[in-house]
Amino acid sequence: MHEVAKKNSGDDKGNVRNACLEEPLDVAEALAMYQRLKLERSDAAFVADFMVFCWQAVDPGRVAALDLPGDVVDACADQLSLLMRMVDQQDQQCGAPAFWKRYIEWADYAIDFPLDERKRFICEAPGYLEPAFSVFVATGGAEMRSEAMELLAEYSGSGKARAAYVRSVIESRLSSEGSYGHQPVGG
Repeated sequence: MHEVAKKNSGDDKGNVRNACLEEPLDVAEALAMYQRLKLERSDAAFVADFMVFCWQAVDPGRVAALDLPGDVVDACADQLSLLMRMVDQQDQQCGAPAFWKRYIEWADYAIDFPLDERKRFICEAPGYLEPAFSVFVATGGAEMRSEAMELLAEYSGSGKARAAYVRSVIESRLSSEGSYGHQPVGG
């Protein structure tokens, strides 16, 4: 698959927008595409897409399943580290890159990421709904269900690693409920 890049792969809040930037299926090709585009792109959606792509590319299960070469894994790990430091250096406290930095720290390093902080990302960047998937799952589906369903629908056509990850987490929560139509008590 060849890259399809447009000027904007998301909205100004960092939400994924379908079909504006497609990641090649080959991890090395996708990494090369992101590295080329980073010279001309720095919007929140692009940075968040690149971060999550690199994070997912270094996942041990994915590395094993795709038999990724060590140099590609190392390059993705190095790029993820650079992107996370960039978020700190630019003192970005809200929006997609800041949310994903905190989420990755929580998921990989068990750094506390309280529910109120997750919700704050939504409040401080109106229109940026992506953190809702994390709140939805953390509350057992009791909170932010409609926002999570909106994300699930919006991300259904995207081939980006970020959209695929969000979809997977929401779908996992829904499948644990037994059906997509189940509404938890108090939800």
